[in-house]
Amino acid sequence: MEWEKKKPTLKCNHCVCKELVEIQKAQEIVENRKPEKSDCTLGDGEHQKLDTVPFILQTPYGNPFFTFGDVGAGDCFITVFFKVISINHDTCCAKLELLKPNKPITDPDTGSVEIDKVCDVDFVTKTSECITLSLKCFSAIKCLKPSFVKEEGEGKWEKEDYGVGD
Repeated sequence: MEWEKKKPTLKCNHCVCKELVEIQKAQEIVENRKPEKSDCTLGDGEHQKLDTVPFILQTPYGNPFFTFGDVGAGDCFITVFFKVISINHDTCCAKLELLKPNKPITDPDTGSVEIDKVCDVDFVTKTSECITLSLKCFSAIKCLKPSFVKEEGEGKWEKEDYGVGD
């Protein structure tokens, strides 16, 4: 039928892949740099390495991409926050580290990721858990400040139910 030929299709592009390549380069520069006087310092004079550029990926439908962390470990969480670890430039596949939000981002009744709860997150922490995915079909990337990532034990954690594993 004629109308089927004109169905809108979702176009995949590589701008997200290109952006993550740039983020990865910036992170590598910081990771390989020796601390100097001009680096960000904590109040006690200790050097703080801001070596992570956290980000959120957006699907072509406008939703944040999410995944699960610590599945089966009793501390399961859902996150939309990531750090790029590596990228295959030929396939545009990336290995991403999951960054754990300090507050649950899901509705406890539905288990759905709630945008207002994402906006309420104060900080994230590294987890050492990774996923591998194709970046070709994401429509947007939102980079966040490196200071949004805190070390384990820093900041205030909410012990609220994360809405998974019940």
